[in-house]
This record gives sequence, structure tokens and C-alpha cells, in this order.
Amino acid sequence: MQKDRKCARMSCANPVQRGPRANNKKYCSKECQHAVYSEKTQEKRKAYNRERWRNKTNGEKMKCAICGEEHRKVGSHVTQMHGLTAREYREKYGFDVKRGQVPEDLRETLANNAIENGTAKNLQNGSKFRFKVGHRMSFAKKILKIKYRINHEKNVNRRKNWALPLFRWSRRF
Repeated sequence: MQKDRKCARMSCANPVQRGPRANNKKYCSKECQHAVYSEKTQEKRKAYNRERWRNKTNGEKMKCAICGEEHRKVGSHVTQMHGLTAREYREKYGFDVKRGQVPEDLRETLANNAIENGTAKNLQNGSKFRFKVGHRMSFAKKILKIKYRINHEKNVNRRKNWALPLFRWSRRF
């Protein structure tokens, strides 16, 4: 005789309904099974990322000029704790405005990550499409803008006159 099992999910504890072929069921439903597996994979992913980050950095930190605490990313700390933007902080305390307040090893790590995942390449390729102050709108963009306006007007007119064809058709008889 088979004894009744309870669901393996901690927050559920419903009885598991086993069929004639399924003697090894652990969960009462697919929802419970997915919830447990997603929790497990999430924990594994977090642990993996923590370990990976720990291996890539040797823990150098920079000191905040306001409170004296040491942090890996001073700009984030200043924004969250002191209510200044990173740019305001750098201007106020005389740091280079265009360079973030992070240690050299972290800067190298972030740069390598950008190269690995293709961010640097995308930024480089997109530079020719960025708007530059003083440049006029290209001819192609002007044409697209005009076409959009014409299509928009057509759609508005269609919406206004949608009942007219039905009315005309019904009067023929």
C-alpha cells in the first residue's frame, strides 16, 4: 500500500496525487514544481555572479569626500546617500567631471565586460547616427516626416467616414 506524500514545496504541503505509473512524484502541481526550480536556479545564479564578481575584483575602494566611507562606486553612493548627482559631486569636490569615481581595477573590469558583450562595438557603430548640435535634419528624415503626416491624416479621415459606405450601400435598395 502506498502512503500519501506531501508536496516538496515548503509553503504548500498539499498531498501529492500519484497515478498508477508515477510513484516518484514530489510536487502536487506544475506550479509548485516550477516555483521550486526557479527558486533553486535563482539562488545558484546569484551565488555564481557573486563569486564571479569577487574573482574579478581585488576589493580596492575609493573614499567618499563627504562622509569618508569607502565604496567601489562612489557616484552611486553619493546619489543614494547624499542626494547629489555624481556630476554635481565631482564638480563640487574638484574631480574630473567626465570620468567616474571608480578604482582602476573596476574600471578595467567594466571596460572588458563592455568589450565582451558587444556594448563598445554598438556604441562605436552608432556614433555616425547621433544628432550633432547645429546640424540640420536630413532630407530623408524630412520626407519620412511628411509621409507620416499624410498617412496620419488619411487614417483620421477614414475613422471619421467609416459609416458613409454602409449608408450609401443601404440606400441602393
